[in-house]
This record gives sequence, structure tokens and C-alpha cells, in this order.
Amino acid sequence: MEVQDNYEEQVQLSIKFLRSQKPNLKETTLSTYTRMLRKMYITYGVFGLDMEMSLGLMPMCFFESNEILKLIDDSETKKSTKKNTMALVLTLVRCYLGEKEYENSPLYITYRTAFDVMRGANLAKQEHQLPTDAESQLKTIKFDDLALSLNTLTNKIRKANSKDVKTATLAMLGHIHIDQVLRNECAGMMLTDKYLDKDEFPKINFIWNKGRNVKLMVIRDNKVRNAELGQEPKEVWLKGKVNSAINKYIQVVKNKHGPCPTMPMPLIISKNWTNTKWSPDGEENISSSHYSQLFKEIWKHKNLSLTTTQLRKIYAMDIRDKYNGNLLKEKEACEKLDHSDSTHNLHYILDFTNSPAKEEEEVPVPVIGGGLVSLPTTIAPAKELLLSQFAEVASLLKDGV
Repeated sequence: MEVQDNYEEQVQLSIKFLRSQKPNLKETTLSTYTRMLRKMYITYGVFGLDMEMSLGLMPMCFFESNEILKLIDDSETKKSTKKNTMALVLTLVRCYLGEKEYENSPLYITYRTAFDVMRGANLAKQEHQLPTDAESQLKTIKFDDLALSLNTLTNKIRKANSKDVKTATLAMLGHIHIDQVLRNECAGMMLTDKYLDKDEFPKINFIWNKGRNVKLMVIRDNKVRNAELGQEPKEVWLKGKVNSAINKYIQVVKNKHGPCPTMPMPLIISKNWTNTKWSPDGEENISSSHYSQLFKEIWKHKNLSLTTTQLRKIYAMDIRDKYNGNLLKEKEACEKLDHSDSTHNLHYILDFTNSPAKEEEEVPVPVIGGGLVSLPTTIAPAKELLLSQFAEVASLLKDGV
């Protein structure tokens, strides 16, 4: 059966609907959802499912939960992709049903149960936090060694008349990330000469250059913070080496391009002061992907190509090793990394021993409606998981467990 010609219009209607129901969703997330919906429409159109929109908001086929679950299950994609697809369907269904109605809806419970089972499989698989191939190099890297190695960069720009903006940029970013272990917030970071009003600049992350000896970093918008929703920003004073690195960067840029124009200005300049643009709405002056490539060059002198996430994991594991799992130090590390203790333990502490999970060990998976369903930690392929475990869960729910 041919794919319906109007699926792109339906995709945009669904995205418009999501944007209206969830105004806090970032544009990057909506772009991801758009790509996923396109793929879903094409795939499910081939199978002849009803892609007409119910009330112009959600495809009718989403009401055929068994068909959708089977198609997701049978698709030749990674388990993580299947889980993300399920999350998108769940989000659309929840928005369609409304905040007051979704929890008691059989449709939502069906999808939520299947999602929890699939998520439980991923959690069980990750119980030992085994590193990926790309993360295998992290075993021998020490956070303090990375910090010390930044001297290689600072020595290159030691002279007062240095005009090496690239090296000064890498040195500054290296010190910022060693000091605060950020994600990619520096991609849209601004440099200011005053504290920016949160009502006027709700999405701006910035470094307030209060004086030569001290600076204030303010994070208002990132993966876990949104000032527009009333969430408190993260504010930290930058002193010592990181403060000196920022001062040196400003001096080197002045040597190369002349005096800095009126602030606020992007922290990272693209070519020179005058053609580097920024937006009061928080639009990044360089993209997050561009920043990721730039970040990988910081420790190139050590033949390392690290991501911000990998650096954060190195920090988390170093803290655990250094303080033997001291709970207070672990809590401080979570606060610095700006994430929960569950995220910390599940995703940031890697186990390089490759110890297999116990074959008979079971983990409880919470299910909406009450009760627990146990899943073996030796997880079957996703298809077997959904077809075997989901039937059990649905039966339990039907019986009022």
C-alpha cells in the first residue's frame, strides 16, 4: 500500500499540537520529534494503517495500540530507538487525552505499561553501567591529569602580545569545564559587564565579568533548567585559574581584533567581534554540534578526543574513587554536575569489570495502576520482551493488580 501523500502536513499538525500543549519543549527536542514522526508515518503508512488525524491532532492508528506496539517491536532498529519512539507516542497520547483524563485511560495505560516494560529492560541491562566502545578509553584517564595538562595550552599564550585566539579559546573552555563540568551550555554563553535581568533575558546563560579577580556564571537554560517556568538558575563564582583563563582570553582577542564593543557579547567569537551575532531570545551564537567539535580539540595535545559527557563521567568516577563512595562527596558531585543521584549512579559510574548480571536475579518494574512486574536482568530481544512480558503485564492490570 502506498504511503499517503499528506503525511508531512500531518507531521506538522502533530508538532504544532505538541508545541501548544508543551510550551517548555526545546526546539531541538521538537526537531527530533519531527524526524521521528516522519519515519513513523512512512513506516506505518506502508503497513496500511489509518494515518488520518483525529480532530486534527493525532493519527487514528495510535488508537490501535496493539498494531503500533507490534510495528515498533518488529522494526529493525536499536532498542534505544524503539524506546524513544514509544516515548513520543506516549507523549502524543497523553497530550491528546488531556492532563485530567490520561491516567485512567486504557489507551494510555496500555502504552505506558509497554513503555515501562521496555524501559525496565534498558535499566536492567544498564544495571552494571557497562561502557560503550567509545567509553573504554575513560578507564585510564584521570580528571586531575586533564586539569594539569591545560598548562600546555596556557603556556602557548603566555606572552602579553599573543594573538592566538584559537588556543586562548580552548584554554578558557578547558578551565571552565574542569571547574564546573558543564554540558554544552558554553555554546550559547554570553559575556557581560552586568547582571542580566531574568525577565528581559530568560534564556540567556552568561558570565558576568564583574571584575578582573572574580566572575559570576549564571545558567538559566539547559537540559534541567528553564527560567521561563520559574526554575531557579545555577549561579557560581569563578575564581582562580578559570578566572585567569577568561581574562587571558579577553586580552588575546583584544590583541587580535581590537577593543571589545558594547557587551553583552558571545563568549565564543566566530571570526571577530563585529560579525559575531547573538540573540536576546537565547539563540546560540554557535550550534551545539559545532561546539562539540570545538570541545574535542581541547585535549588534542594529549591525543584525546573527549566529549563533554565523557568528561563529566571521568569526573564522577574520579570523585567516587578518590573518596571511596563518601555520600557527602557524591551529593556534592551531583550538585556540580547538575543532575539527580539516580542519573549519577545509573549513567555516569561505569563498571569496567565486565561482570555479567546474575542469570536468576530479577528487578522490579513499576507499572501504572499499582503492583510490580519482575523482569529478568538477562533481557531477551525487544520483540520477545514485548510479546511475552507485555501480555503478562496487561493481564495483571486487567485483573486490577
